[in-house]
Order: sequence, then structure tokens, then C-alpha cells
Amino acid sequence: MPDQSVPSNNFFSAGFGDAPVQDLRKESRYLVNWRVAIVYSETEERLSFRGRAFDISASGLSLHSDFSLPVSDRVTVLISIPPASAGQRPKILEVKSRVVYTVLSSEFNTFRTGIQFVDFKSDGKAQLKQILAGRVPAPVAVKPE
Repeated sequence: MPDQSVPSNNFFSAGFGDAPVQDLRKESRYLVNWRVAIVYSETEERLSFRGRAFDISASGLSLHSDFSLPVSDRVTVLISIPPASAGQRPKILEVKSRVVYTVLSSEFNTFRTGIQFVDFKSDGKAQLKQILAGRVPAPVAVKPE
């Protein structure tokens, strides 16, 4: 089993000409299609943006949205996790976060934004880890030698 305490040498496409960008996540990522709201609560106007998370780990997520979010912005992320069975409500996790990158994704004609989780509300991190534990991690692309 690889050492999870050091960043991997994995690479992924960043969009915009598809130049590879090193993936510094230390945790497994999982493919999802979850609704996400990004809220700027520290501004005079409470701005919010909607998007869809397409991959997530216990430390962050990548999402597609129609908006370019400035790097290093502090935001609150609301993640809507679909219910496990019909008739149940989605689970909403709230987490204070930081925007790590935003690039134009030519494949989807939207912006791809990387979000790093900073502080989960209540036991949100434990809940997310429990939900992800029942899933198969996404395959990891490696840089050709």
C-alpha cells in the first residue's frame, strides 16, 4: 500500500489546452455527480454560486460551474449528498473551504474549480468519510515515463 502521508506524483488534465497539473491530494478521490453551493458569507452581499462536484476526497473536491472563482478565496461549501434510498432527503454537509484553482474546461465549456476543505461543521468530515468508505476510489492516472 502506498504511503498516504506524502503527495502523489499523479497528474490530471487542467483544461485549457489540457496541460498536465500535478495532483497533490494525499487521499483517494471518488467520482460523484453531487450538487454543490458555494457561499461567500464574509462579503456585504451574501453571494452564492451553484455547481456540480465531479470528484471528491476527504480533503477537497473538484466542481464544474458557470463561474470563475478567484484562487485563495475563502468560501463556505454546501454539499448535497443524494439519499441512499427513495423517499429520504439528501444529506447536506457544510464546510469552510478555500479555492485552490479555477480553469476553463474546454470539454464542458464551464469552469473547473478545485476546493480544499478547511473546517467541517459538526461531524461533517466523519460523515463524508463514512459515505466515501462504501465507494470504489476513482482510477489514478499516472504520468508516462
